[in-house]
Amino acid sequence: MTSIVEQPRDSPDAGDQTKEVKLPTETLAAFEGDELRARVFYEKYALRDADGKQTEKVPADMWRRVAKELASPEMEDEKKKEWASKFYWLLENYRFVPGGRILFGAGQNRKSTLLNCYFFKIREDSIEAIFDWCKEAARTYSFGGGVGTDISVLRPRGAPVNNSAIYSSGAVSFMELLSTTTGTIGQAGRRGALMITIRVDHPDVMDFINVKKDLKKVNYANISVKITDDFMRAVETDGDFLLHFKNEKVEVNRTVRARDVWKSLIKGSWQSAEPGVLFWDNIKRDSTTEYNGMEVQGVNPCSEQTLESYGCCCLGSVNLSAFVKEPFTERASIDWDGLTRATQYGVRFLDNVLDYNAERHPLPQQKDASLHSRRIGVGITGLGDMLIKLGLKYDEDSTIGFVDHLFERIKNAIYDYSTDLAKEKGSFPAFDAEKHLAQPFMSRLDGKVKEKIRSQGIRNAAVTTIPPVGSGSILAGTSSGVEPVFALSYTRRSKSLSEGEFKVFHPLVKEYMGATGARNEGQLPNYFVTAHQIKPEMRVRMQATIQKHIDTAISSTVNLPEEITPDEVEKIYTLAWRLGCKGITVYREGSREGILETEKVAKKVEPKPAASFERPKMMDGKTLKLKLPQGSIYLTANLVEGEIKEVFVTLGKSGADENADAAALGRLISLYLQHGGDINSVIGTLKGIKGKYVSWDEGTQLQSIPDAIAKALELLTLNHVVKESGTPEAANPKGQRQGATCPDCHEPTLIFESGCYKCTTCGYSKCE
Repeated sequence: MTSIVEQPRDSPDAGDQTKEVKLPTETLAAFEGDELRARVFYEKYALRDADGKQTEKVPADMWRRVAKELASPEMEDEKKKEWASKFYWLLENYRFVPGGRILFGAGQNRKSTLLNCYFFKIREDSIEAIFDWCKEAARTYSFGGGVGTDISVLRPRGAPVNNSAIYSSGAVSFMELLSTTTGTIGQAGRRGALMITIRVDHPDVMDFINVKKDLKKVNYANISVKITDDFMRAVETDGDFLLHFKNEKVEVNRTVRARDVWKSLIKGSWQSAEPGVLFWDNIKRDSTTEYNGMEVQGVNPCSEQTLESYGCCCLGSVNLSAFVKEPFTERASIDWDGLTRATQYGVRFLDNVLDYNAERHPLPQQKDASLHSRRIGVGITGLGDMLIKLGLKYDEDSTIGFVDHLFERIKNAIYDYSTDLAKEKGSFPAFDAEKHLAQPFMSRLDGKVKEKIRSQGIRNAAVTTIPPVGSGSILAGTSSGVEPVFALSYTRRSKSLSEGEFKVFHPLVKEYMGATGARNEGQLPNYFVTAHQIKPEMRVRMQATIQKHIDTAISSTVNLPEEITPDEVEKIYTLAWRLGCKGITVYREGSREGILETEKVAKKVEPKPAASFERPKMMDGKTLKLKLPQGSIYLTANLVEGEIKEVFVTLGKSGADENADAAALGRLISLYLQHGGDINSVIGTLKGIKGKYVSWDEGTQLQSIPDAIAKALELLTLNHVVKESGTPEAANPKGQRQGATCPDCHEPTLIFESGCYKCTTCGYSKCE
């Protein structure tokens, strides 16, 4: 999110290993010189010809294309023309931000689904079913979709099997296979997204909680535990809890202390934001689709959509920030007519996506599920911006009361229009009026809306959600989903303007300064509150308030300071369950390697002043071997007082030039480290550089010789620290970065927001 650019500060620039695309002049002009937003549009969403070249130069071209394509499912020519015009109004000026796959795929002549994500389960406890899932997931990834799945159907570790293994390696042992499948299939320069879940009463739940403590495992998946009310009550009373698995072939029962499982889960979330938590009984209890084959079985990768097997995410978000009149004044108010119109047009837009995309699903089962329930998700984005424009402070009781009223009104407007659409086009095929109205969520609708559902049906089985709106929020220049503004400014490196760094402001700050004449951040009023300034319990209360009005779920992240304790994280999780949230995600600043968020943590460890290095006669060292297509790479790291000071790199069976290049890299790294350089800066600079070949060595992807050197150093560093300290958390000492940054631009500017990563340098988003 860029707006105002100040003078650059001198600093070294590691450079960019990706191909720089020159932006057309008219593209930059359309975004008032905001290069990040312009790049997100031009490189992610602008229409491409058969050769992959962008043919759209400004957002209006995209809006016109998408509006026309999504009006095409209308039955009559006059209706097509009418709704193409109405959809253009909806999309114009980012009043509505469809899911990224919709913006990319509408009108494209390629095998690409318009739906961001799907859920489908592993059908049964068998090797065949596991590999069938891998085949179906690979096909889904190849069409641009993400996948959620659940491994609770697989028997636990140690259970008998009728093959040469004798005993099962357990459900968790197959997670690496699912993750590798995800990481292998490309999606236009990105990798597929995967969510793996397990029930809290599965006997392998502790293995699941601990699996990602090994940084080499399950790199291409998010993981979450399905928590039940029975488990939470056992935690509260410090009681025992039964872990249970049974199918027609095997039964396993094991009793554990509930708090032992809970404390381990909390510690994992505190250390690395994983595993996440899904309050499964809350999800099932508030689902509107618990009948006629639509029963919720899992979630998508960002957890905002609760889905049946093969169910899809057909999502788009109304930009609340676009519907504030006279912002930053005492007369500021909501344009209710415009907002209502946008939410209702959004219902029809997404319902048309289902028909437009019917023959574009990766799998036939996905088509059947999407048309059986006609599930959509009209979400919102820009809540944080709206509140600031209205002069409301995000973390005050009165603001939460206002948001409650806001979402009550939005919910009824959306549901009312879905009933009108049912009268015009028919209800979803699985609709049963009595069963649908018996779902507890339906009792929260206005009485007139419920009567309309009874008399004329409803077009969509589920209608509302809160998605993360990753790169979409960057494109629109707004805060994400229901999050507060993440930060008022970021430090970003320049690639095209100069060798330096720039301070860039959230677009709302520029708008306020233009409206009021303020000249710097110090002149902003106190309602410009950011994510790190809000008490965690207020974030949970806001999420719970909004959840009452959302029939699926919410993707949101409670951002926490680095010094917060596991006990405080536990209080946040417990409060979320008690208040009726369907899930909770926290991110403790600095708990994930390579994620730079605010200016506070953006300060890199600079090399110490040059000093002479006297090499000891004897040095301790380790050698690591990794296999590359060019031959095996051998990296030896020698240490002085526990720090790497000398690196030797050789390539076996390789040509003289490649071996010379590898040796030269080793010498340069050694020279840098001997003059005070930081090993994590080396890793971060080299990691992710792409070459001609991609290979794998025991689950580690190697993209080039420099990438292999970085990952070898990373493994050696981690191995040394863990061995010396005995605790894996010591591998990331306070204030240090291990280097894994944005996978696209390799800059350390990923932020974790709305349960999703997005990059404030290049606009990369894992969720879109």
